Amino acid sequence: MLGGQQVGAGGGVPAARGARCSDSDLFTVVIDLLREVGFDRMTIDAVAARAHVSKATIYRRWDGKAELVVAALRDRHVAVHNPPDTGSLRGDLIELLRATAAICVADCDLMQALTFAMRTNPELERLVRHQVLPAGRVASTAILVRAAARGEIPPEAGERELFHDLAPALTLSRIVAHGLPADDAFLTQVVDQVLIPVLRYHADRPSRA
Repeated sequence: MLGGQQVGAGGGVPAARGARCSDSDLFTVVIDLLREVGFDRMTIDAVAARAHVSKATIYRRWDGKAELVVAALRDRHVAVHNPPDTGSLRGDLIELLRATAAICVADCDLMQALTFAMRTNPELERLVRHQVLPAGRVASTAILVRAAARGEIPPEAGERELFHDLAPALTLSRIVAHGLPADDAFLTQVVDQVLIPVLRYHADRPSRA
């Protein structure tokens, strides 16, 4: 149990009296175990043992392993992926891609393991698609709202799925598929030649003869 009560062998190791495990600490344990053994081999018992809490404590908050993993991913994604307001669309997008690149580098193995697990676990796939991926759009949506308020893009640009798909996909492909660094030169090229044109595109603009 939290608060230092001892737990049985099946529910984790005894915690120090008075010690408490915060959500942040628990999520760190979950992420570490995912890296070490993958989703399929990770167990609630292992999480409880390493975090020094009982399984009952975990199950009071989350229904099972998939829900706990998704909560940890959401916490990590929102906490890390929060670039600053630079005052311009271009600056904000470059910072967004820098944060995305940092996540890709740090979590490459984690992303690959989860992608594989999602193919064999429909519940995990459903939860990731409905809870984790939308959380990843919080920062990009805020950027587009600010840009629209400044008149840099049309208000409806934030609803363009192509933008939300391209920003992480191009960065991930560069790092994982091609094994190349997502340096500032590459990120700036993506922003200037891909993302800003997509956001400023007007479908009703007459074509040139």
